[in-house]
Amino acid sequence: MELLSVKQAAAILDIDDSRVRQLLRAGSLEGQHVGGRWLVDGHSARLRKERGGAAGRPLSVRNAWGLLAALSGHRVSNLSDAERSRIMSRLRNMAAHDDLPVARLGELVRARAECRRYRVHTGLMSVLLDDPDVVRSGLSAAARAGAGYLAPGKAEIYVHPDKVGKLEAGFGLARDNASGNLLMHVAPAEVWPFLRSNADAPTKGSDAPAAVVAADLLDSREDRAETAAAELLRRLLSTHLHQQVGSE
Repeated sequence: MELLSVKQAAAILDIDDSRVRQLLRAGSLEGQHVGGRWLVDGHSARLRKERGGAAGRPLSVRNAWGLLAALSGHRVSNLSDAERSRIMSRLRNMAAHDDLPVARLGELVRARAECRRYRVHTGLMSVLLDDPDVVRSGLSAAARAGAGYLAPGKAEIYVHPDKVGKLEAGFGLARDNASGNLLMHVAPAEVWPFLRSNADAPTKGSDAPAAVVAADLLDSREDRAETAAAELLRRLLSTHLHQQVGSE
């Protein structure tokens, strides 16, 4: 086995050293942790490069949500036939290659929403998460999505652009980009029928679909969150692949 340093693997993949370590910890690159440092399997790095696992521009907002909807088992609407075909092809490719999903999904759907970080009083956190204008996601919905990840004292939500001001005023939310304990994704208005499709009651907050939860966990750049996202994504992709085979 050819073993490479993190710096050598980063040069092959054209990414930062820190991203190589994240991929190793998430199991998206093969390697060994020896004497406090990572050694990367050269074959794994070159195979990933050939498959384009670290490259590619983010999808447009519309296509990003189309991919997340398809992966969640929802109908991909408001897309052309060509866009829909490309999305389904991407998902089939991800399902066929175990090393692609974790590396690509977060990058592909990065443009899905505007992210804002706030500071919210811990005593109001649970009330905020149950607000009917809130859709819980990422670390606030991971456990219920079967991702096995908890982050006490923090929250992650999606909010309709027309409801941001109401929540800011009602919960005294203060912008805090450095250490805020609330991550708010302001999603386009047209995606809300998809985001709220699993609402348990009209007067209570709901959880985002599992594919959205996984994408948000990947964005956290935290080891345990990425591992949880990888497990969730592999289950979703396996289900998607079986559904596609069954429909052919």
